[in-house]
Amino acid sequence: MNINGKEILRVFPRKTKATPDDPMAVIGAPTRAILNAGGFDEVHISVTFTYDIPKAEMLAKKWEKAGVPVIVGGPAFGDRMTPSFTPGLYVKKGYTFTSRGCPNHCWFCSVWKAANGRIIELPITDGWNILDDNILATSPEHFKAVIEML
Repeated sequence: MNINGKEILRVFPRKTKATPDDPMAVIGAPTRAILNAGGFDEVHISVTFTYDIPKAEMLAKKWEKAGVPVIVGGPAFGDRMTPSFTPGLYVKKGYTFTSRGCPNHCWFCSVWKAANGRIIELPITDGWNILDDNILATSPEHFKAVIEML
C-alpha cells in the first residue's frame, strides 16, 4: 500500500476477520518469494493484542532481512489514540474507525486507561463495520454523521 510515496508492506502476527487481504498484507514471517520480489520501502508490523507482542518482536528480527526499515506498533503498544485513520491500511476495507477512546472508567476495560479518559472524533470514512471503542460517547453531531454515512 502506498502511503506518502512509500510502498508499505503490512505484516500481522496472525489472521483475523479484520486483517487486510490485499497483496501488500502478509501474515507471519517472510518467505523467500516475498523477499526476492521486494517492491516495498518499509515493513510495518501491526499488533492488536498484547499477547502477540513476543511474536511481533520475533517477526521484526526476521523481516529485518528484507533490508528495509521495520516498524512495530499498533494498539498493543499504546498506539490507540492516533488522530487519523487510513481505510484499508491496518484493517480490511469496509472496517472503519470514526472515534477512539472512551471517557468512562469501567473496571473491566483498558480503553479508558489507554485513552486517558478522553475520546477523539476522527474524520468519517466510508465503511460498514464500525470498530469505535465507544461510538455512543461521541458528540450528537458526530454520531448523526456516522449514521448518515452508513
